[in-house]
Amino acid sequence: MNPLQVALRWPIPQTVRGRRRSRLLRHYFVISALLIAGGLITSSLLEIYFRYHESRENLAVLEREAATVAAVKIERFIRDVEASMKAATKGPSIAQGDLSSDYRFELKRLLFLTPAITEAVAFDRNGVIRSQISRFRGVAADASGDLSASTAFQQARQGISYFGPVHFVRQSEPYMTIALPIEYTKRKIIGVLQAEVNLKYVLELVSNIKPGTAGQAYAVNRSGDLIAHPDISLVLQRRNLAQLNQVKEAFQPMSGVPKPKAVVTHDLQGKKVISSYALVPGVDWAVFIERPVEDAYEPLYASILRTSSLLLVGLGVALLATLLVGRRVVRPLETLRHGVARIRNGDLTTRLDLKTGDEIEILADEFNEMATHLREAYSGLELKVAERTQKLTLANDKLAEASRLKSQFLANVNHELRTPLSSIIGYARLLRRETEGQISSLQRENIEDLLRNAQRLLGLIDGLLDFAKIEAGKTEIHIEPVKIDELVQGAIATIEPIVNNNAIRIVRDLPPTLGPLHTDREKLRQIILNLLGNAVKFTDHGKITISVCQENGDCKLAVQDSGIGIDKADVARIFEEFERGRLTGDSEYRGTGLGLAIVKRLVDVLGGTVGVESELGKGSTFTVTLPLINNANQTV
Repeated sequence: MNPLQVALRWPIPQTVRGRRRSRLLRHYFVISALLIAGGLITSSLLEIYFRYHESRENLAVLEREAATVAAVKIERFIRDVEASMKAATKGPSIAQGDLSSDYRFELKRLLFLTPAITEAVAFDRNGVIRSQISRFRGVAADASGDLSASTAFQQARQGISYFGPVHFVRQSEPYMTIALPIEYTKRKIIGVLQAEVNLKYVLELVSNIKPGTAGQAYAVNRSGDLIAHPDISLVLQRRNLAQLNQVKEAFQPMSGVPKPKAVVTHDLQGKKVISSYALVPGVDWAVFIERPVEDAYEPLYASILRTSSLLLVGLGVALLATLLVGRRVVRPLETLRHGVARIRNGDLTTRLDLKTGDEIEILADEFNEMATHLREAYSGLELKVAERTQKLTLANDKLAEASRLKSQFLANVNHELRTPLSSIIGYARLLRRETEGQISSLQRENIEDLLRNAQRLLGLIDGLLDFAKIEAGKTEIHIEPVKIDELVQGAIATIEPIVNNNAIRIVRDLPPTLGPLHTDREKLRQIILNLLGNAVKFTDHGKITISVCQENGDCKLAVQDSGIGIDKADVARIFEEFERGRLTGDSEYRGTGLGLAIVKRLVDVLGGTVGVESELGKGSTFTVTLPLINNANQTV
């Protein structure tokens, strides 16, 4: 007879059994109820308290970070414009110490390199205009005038950069005036350079910030004048927000670095909001991020409600379970039975801690010894599993390091190659335009060859970076109504300059009744450009047709060429990265094999499909099908 059978058959007096049963039932129920109820209530209250404060702190940090990022972008934009203007004040045309007529070339280059500047004027030290150029209206070469009394001129003449207030041109887009001194030497100021800067970038930046579901961002200056707001009508009305508490707090003097803090206050419409801000250095502006209180605290309130509901349910279930188990008198043998069941199911870490002072305790000790022997028997197997797991962990670490090095390499490529290539392209275009009719045809061809190769290299780098970004899952989607006919026209205008000697004709087949397509504009534009560029690359002569139609809630875009075609064996793999097909492997057809791979992944991101039909020697047709209304996530 084994110890378990002995324990089950050991005689116990009836009076002792009844007394112990009654006492165990009472004590078990009371103590369990107190412990369970107290623990659940205490932990739930503490969880609600700390979650409330952590949510407020996290909200303050997130809003402050968003405001800081926006402020940094605005400051960088203004400083970049200022740096471009400073470069124009040190051009070779002022080497003689005066503003000659050659300075107009510096102004042209300034407008070319800085798209945000719409007009630039150079004054001599007496305030007389010596040179003036505008992006949108004609200016006479001998324009003259006396603006010596203006604040911008007076401040710049003293050697101080001037950043003027925001004003509006034709009641549409905001502008600001920036004026810098033109210094012949460190102490000799020979004139002033003044520029009108379009602040459309600031409006777009603020409008694109959407905190929560009902939040908004806006920018004001120290006097409280509204500079940028998602509702442009408020800006055009010259609304002043100086009376708002958040504006007063933002511009009040303070010492040290402000701690991120969410201020509960009221917005311009009187709604109760949570507001955070960040100052824009240099121009005395501030960016505010605001969310309605009900919107900001909605997740917290829902979490508190769920926690409270779970607390009540858990408390009721626990008390009911305690009552039921207590009424059944949980015996040590029940614990032993569960331990045997866990061992049978493979849980060799099970141990029993029974202190009954009888044969059941002895049986529990023997049970623990048996479990120990079983555990030791399997320890060798666990050691092997642990060693294998360690090897796999090391391999995963190496893969992660390789991925990090790849990302670092691509980042270095972006920094080290894109910037000088962009400068080369910009200066090549400028050189081509400024030397029109002044150089030989051979020199002209050399410049064109330089420009083509630089643009090709920049395209290859962009393709690698785009593919890496898509592959890393960091592609952001911005859904907006898109007029596809405008995108097609722009893509054709971009592709036509690279068509070989006009031997290829690009034909549009777009019905006049095309409706808007709700998708990501830039990604659709890249898809069209890649398909057209691929068609041009593999078509020596003939025509390329791009057609669009809308049916059954989908938009179908097709690009058909009369090029070399694709072998049937290659159709299944041309959308894979670095795959170019056997016919396109010759050095005559250059490329990295990423164009169609990027198209495939961008179409997948936008929730569409892409297919191809081709015949050798007769050309290919690539068809992209996209939903008219895209409900994709904002980040994929």
